Amino acid sequence: MQKQTPGQIFLADQRGIKDSSQFRRLSTFNFGEYKNPDKESFGSLYVFNEEQVAPSQNLPFTLEADSYIILIPITGALEFIDPAGNATTVDVEEMYIGQINAGHSYTIANPYKTEIISFLQLWLKAASPGQEVKSQLCGFNLEAEPNQLIELTKKSSFADNALKLPFALGIGQFDGRKEALYTLKKQQNQQFFAFIIAGAFEIEGRLLHEKDGLALWDVVEVELEALSNNALILTLELL
Repeated sequence: MQKQTPGQIFLADQRGIKDSSQFRRLSTFNFGEYKNPDKESFGSLYVFNEEQVAPSQNLPFTLEADSYIILIPITGALEFIDPAGNATTVDVEEMYIGQINAGHSYTIANPYKTEIISFLQLWLKAASPGQEVKSQLCGFNLEAEPNQLIELTKKSSFADNALKLPFALGIGQFDGRKEALYTLKKQQNQQFFAFIIAGAFEIEGRLLHEKDGLALWDVVEVELEALSNNALILTLELL
């Protein structure tokens, strides 16, 4: 009998919820007023939120730790305003990564007058503070590279950037029953996280539905299979 890889499932319907007229937030890990002893950070990954922002609204954030910020729009474009006041538009099929030091603040704005936007927001603790705010915008095309994990942090747009990333981020859209194998880069103390953006997957013998998360550790390879058409997954390896 095959031994199951050690891990923890974070169910979508057990996420912390924060609702207001401005936004709706669903938190996989502890965030703000949401506290749950079973939802502590996973390695350096300490925030994984699905955010929905009402039309023409702004959301301010202040970091308590030196961090990498990852923003991935799901519906509609967002505007990211960095601590210096510089604005960057991040659209669907784009990913923003920035390194921001503790104590600094930034804002995410919904540029639409009538439409709600939604996006994923990840925070990972940085080992040391950066000299300045560093950022990178990366585009991808899911239809052009179907049924495989697109390694976003390996794309050419990151090749000459001074932002050295201690993680590998991937995304993929799969047809039903299509499979993929992810081989971890680290040789020991491996940490892998997956989040189902849409559809359903089986990952290392575990059934995951839309907006479920899965943390795995001490694993050399991760097998995944899509169980529905247009199934969309985000993967993260901590290096």
